[in-house]
Formats: sequence, C-alpha cells, structure tokens
Amino acid sequence: MNRYWALLRRRDFALLWTGATVSALGDGMSFVALVWLLIERGGTPAEVGALAAVYTAPVIVGGIAAGILIDRFDPRRVLALDNLIRGAAVASVPIASALGALTTIHLFVVAAIYGLLFMTSAAGIPAMIPRLVEPDELTTANAMESISYGIAGLVGPTVAGVVIAVIGAPAVLALDALTYGVFVVCLLAMRSAGRPLASDAAAANGAGSGMGLGPAIRFVLGAPAVLTITIMYMCLNLSSGLAVVVLPIYVRDVLGSGSETFGLLLSALTAGELVGLIAVGAIGWPWPLGRSIAAAAFVSGLILGLWVFRPPAPVLAVILAGSGIVESSLTPWAQTIRMRLIPPELRGRVFALLRTLMQSTRPIGSIVAGLLLTTGDLTPALLAIASLVAVPGGIGLFLPALGRGPTAEPSTEPSPAPTPTG
Repeated sequence: MNRYWALLRRRDFALLWTGATVSALGDGMSFVALVWLLIERGGTPAEVGALAAVYTAPVIVGGIAAGILIDRFDPRRVLALDNLIRGAAVASVPIASALGALTTIHLFVVAAIYGLLFMTSAAGIPAMIPRLVEPDELTTANAMESISYGIAGLVGPTVAGVVIAVIGAPAVLALDALTYGVFVVCLLAMRSAGRPLASDAAAANGAGSGMGLGPAIRFVLGAPAVLTITIMYMCLNLSSGLAVVVLPIYVRDVLGSGSETFGLLLSALTAGELVGLIAVGAIGWPWPLGRSIAAAAFVSGLILGLWVFRPPAPVLAVILAGSGIVESSLTPWAQTIRMRLIPPELRGRVFALLRTLMQSTRPIGSIVAGLLLTTGDLTPALLAIASLVAVPGGIGLFLPALGRGPTAEPSTEPSPAPTPTG
C-alpha cells in the first residue's frame, strides 16, 4: 500500500483522483435515477432502451471533439468546464421536478448532454496523469483511476436505490450535481496541469501535428503495440456486451432465480475487479507488460469458459470474481504502455480516439447476444463470451508488437522519454 500513499502525497494528483472518484460515484447513481424517473412517468421498455442509447451513443461524437480541446487548452480548465455543464444539466432535473415542470423530453436531453461530454473526463484524466506522477508510478496511478470507476460501479447503484426509496429520484440527481461541483473545486485547486515533458517543446512549435484528429489516427496506425492492445480491448468489450445480456437470462432460465441473484453475481464480478486492481497498483510488476496483458486475457477467458458447464449461482460467482481479478490488471498495464508511447501533444486526441473505439463495441456485443439467444440455446453465447477474451489473449502471447520496446518493460522501471512521432 506504500505505493498508493506515495501517490496521494502528491498534492495535484491527489486532488485529481479525489475529484474524479467523487464525480464517478455520482455518475454511478445518476443513470439509475434517470431510468427510475422515466418509469415513474409511465415510460415503456422501448423508451427505457432509447434513454440508455441516448446516454451512451453521443460519446462517439463528443469523444472526437474532447480530444482536440484537451490538447489545445489547459486540460484542467477543459475538465472543469465539462463538469460545470454536466452538473448544471443534472441539477436542472430536481429543479424542474420541484417546480412541477419536469417532462420526459427533459430526461432525454440531460442524458444526451451527459453522453456527449462524457469522454472529456474519460480522455482528459489519463492525458494528465503522466504529468503528475513519475514514470515508475504510472501503473499504480492507472490502477487508482480504474479503482474509481470500480467503486462507482459497486457503490453508486446501491446508494441510488436507497436514496430513491427514502427521498426520491430527484434527490439522487441533486447529489450527483454536487459531485460535479466537488470535481470542479479540486481541478481549480490544482497548481497546474503538471510538469512539462520531453516533447512539449516540439508540441509548442507545432512539430509533427495539427490540431485535428488526423495525427492521432496516424499515430495509432503507426504504433503496433497501441493498435494491438486496442483491438484486444474491443474484443473484450464485445464479450462484455454479450455477458450483460446473457447473465440475466441465465439467472432466470438456468438458475430459476430473480433480480437478487443477478445483483449478487454482478457484485461478485465488480468485487473481483476491485481486488485485482488494488493488488496490481500495490506491487511493482516485474514482468513484461505486453506479454502480461495477453496472458491475463488468455487466463481470464479460460476461467469464463467454465460458465459453459452451467454452474450453480455460488460457483458462477466464484468464476466471475476470478475472471474479474485476472482481467482487471489489463487496464492499468495497457494505460502504462500507452502513456509511454503517446507523445504529450497527442495524448488528449489519442486517448479520446482509443476509448471511443473501445466503448463502441459494447453495444454491438449486446446486439450479437440477442441474435445468438434467438434459438433458446445459451451455449453459443457462452462460448463467444469466453472466446472473445481468451483467443485475442492467446494470439497476443506470440505477437512481436507486445514483446519489444516499452511493452517489454516491467511497470517498476522508469520508461524512456517519449518521442514526438509514432
């Protein structure tokens, strides 16, 4: 745990992480509240599905613009403006509810604003991290970023459910608006966006990059390690999109259980991910990161393959937790490799591009799951869930892109300064 305390003693990183964690917790509550308000207003299942789509689909458009803004301006101020706008949008719901003026369209507009601006923080935070910590602290810092989302996913919906039951859904959105305010205060309290890095001088002179998305695309296509890891993550998110649809069907049709079992199994997966993230961030990983990512994906897929044997709920909980423990290490390791390779002047655009690409495959996985389940046989979908994790990992064990350069360095060694080209 000493590695965590060392990072939290860095004032600006501690402010960034604290504000981001509080804001993520609020985000974990807000979607539950928006859906519940829609249901209370007589929303149909089709409208609930449309709200979920509006909540996520604008990420594709917003992600492109967010990356350009983060690279062009002080990322602290870009993130602060993002949180001010989203906070104001969310706060408008409880205000309208108190005035008796809340409409269904209002809920959809707020969801769309959230989706449009979501990638600003999702790309801006990892773009800032390398400026705030030392190279040999990147894996721990990236683990802490992932832990924030894990805490939000584990605690946020539960807190939202309790608050909705006690004082109503609008109060949840009021709390979320306050969390945005906390993040803004933390961002503005930071002394700066971080120390200058090796290629900042080149960036200041406009070397090698315009302000459009073209340089980011060219960098990704010219960086085999980054491209390989991105494709691997797109496959993992396809698997996740499948699992989100298959799990509740499995609970109902195979286990003969209800929502409480579904919730417990989701909690087992999230708990496993948090355990894995805490462990990865607390130790200095001594093995090559690229091969470690591939091995973790391969092992996680093999564990998920046990689902094909139709285990009872307690065994499935162990399988999901075990898979979560192993797979959770992928994100901090992958982020460390990206931060070693991506030039500082491109970080906002590249992180926005990569996270947009990776997020885009999750809904595709859900659509594929629906098609696979039309026969009533869960086996093809369960095999697909495991294969989309294990097969890319197995291939990655032999790819040269994951076995040389920064990908072959452990997380404990300082990395060489990045160059301004891909």
